[in-house]
Amino acid sequence: MAAAAAALGVAGCSLITLKSPERPLSSRDLNARILTREFSYRFIALVTQCADDIAAHDTDPEVLANALRWKIGAAAESQRAATRLAPMMALLDSWALASQMQQFLSPGQPGGALLGSHQEAALTVASELDEGAQELARRLIAPGEFARYQQFVASYAHEQPLRDLQFVRASVVELWSQKSGAGRLVDSLGTIPEAMEDVSDRTRIASEALTLQTIWRTELALRESGYSRSDMRAALGQLDERLARLSAAAESAPQLVHQAVADVRQSVIELLQRVDSSAASILETLRTERAALSADVRTEREAVVMAADVERKAIARDAARIAEQVVRSSGEQVRQLAREVLLLLIVLAVVVLGLPFAAGYLVGRARAGRVPAEGR
Repeated sequence: MAAAAAALGVAGCSLITLKSPERPLSSRDLNARILTREFSYRFIALVTQCADDIAAHDTDPEVLANALRWKIGAAAESQRAATRLAPMMALLDSWALASQMQQFLSPGQPGGALLGSHQEAALTVASELDEGAQELARRLIAPGEFARYQQFVASYAHEQPLRDLQFVRASVVELWSQKSGAGRLVDSLGTIPEAMEDVSDRTRIASEALTLQTIWRTELALRESGYSRSDMRAALGQLDERLARLSAAAESAPQLVHQAVADVRQSVIELLQRVDSSAASILETLRTERAALSADVRTEREAVVMAADVERKAIARDAARIAEQVVRSSGEQVRQLAREVLLLLIVLAVVVLGLPFAAGYLVGRARAGRVPAEGR
C-alpha cells in the first residue's frame, strides 16, 4: 500500500510544470522608452530647423559656424540620452539636457551671444523643449516621485552647466545613482520580443544619426577651412568661365589655348587641394564617430550581458526554490497518505479479527449459562 501511495504521488508530480518567469517591462518603462525617443526626434527636428533658419538669413561666418556646432552637439547628445538602457534614465537624461541647453543659451551665460541676432529664436526653441521635457516627465513619473526628479534636474543643470557648443556633459546616470543610492538601475530587460525591438530601434536611430552627423560635420569642416558654399559656387563658376574661354580661344586663336589650359590646370589644382584637405578632415571625423559608436555599442552589449546574467541567476534560483518546494510538499503528502492507509489497515484488522473473537466469547458464555441450568 505504501508503494502504491508513493507511485500515486509521483504520478501526481508529473502534472506539475516548471516555467521560467517572464518579466516584461512595466507599462511605465515601456511608455518612457517610446515617448522619450519620440521627444528626441522632436528635439533634433526643432534645433535643426532653427539652425537652418539662421544659416538661411545670416551672413556672419562665426554665427553660421556656431549654428552648425549647436545643431551637431545638440542632436548627438539628444540621441545618446534617449537610447539609454534604462528607460527612466533616458527620460531623466533627456530632461537634464533640455534644461542645460535652455540655461546655456540664456543671456549672460556662455552661449548667450553665440548666435547673434538669432539668439532669441534659439532661446525660444530651447525653452519650449525644456517645458516639453518637464511635461513628459510629469506624465510618466508618479506624483510622489516627481519632486525628487525635478530637484535632481535643477541641481544638475546648476552644478553641471554647458561650457561650449561641444556639449560635454557629466554622466546623469552616475550622479543619479550616487545621490539616490540606487543599487540597480535596470530591473528587467523585458521579454525577448521587447529586447529585440529595442536593439532594432537603437540600430536604426544610430544609422540615421550617423548619416546626419557626417553631413553636418563635413559642412562644418569645409566652413572652418574657409571653403564655404559661396566659395565653392564661385570656384565652379570660375572653372566654367575658363572652360568657356578655352573653347572660344580654341576656335579663334589656337595660340591662346596653351595659356587657357595653364589657367584651367591651376584652377583644378587649387580645387583639388581644397578637396583633399576637406576629405582628410571628413575621414578623421568619420574615424572618431566610428570609434565612439563602437564604444557605445560595446558598453551597451556589456550592460545587456550583465543584466541577462543577473536575470539567468534569478531564474535559476526561482527554479531551484520551486523544485524544492514541490519535492517537499510531495513528500509530505506521500507520508500523510501512508499514515492514513496504515491507520485504515489497523482498524480493518481490528474489525476483522475482533468480531469472530467477540462472537465466540459471547456464544461461549451463553452456552456456559445454559448447562448449569439444565443440571438443576
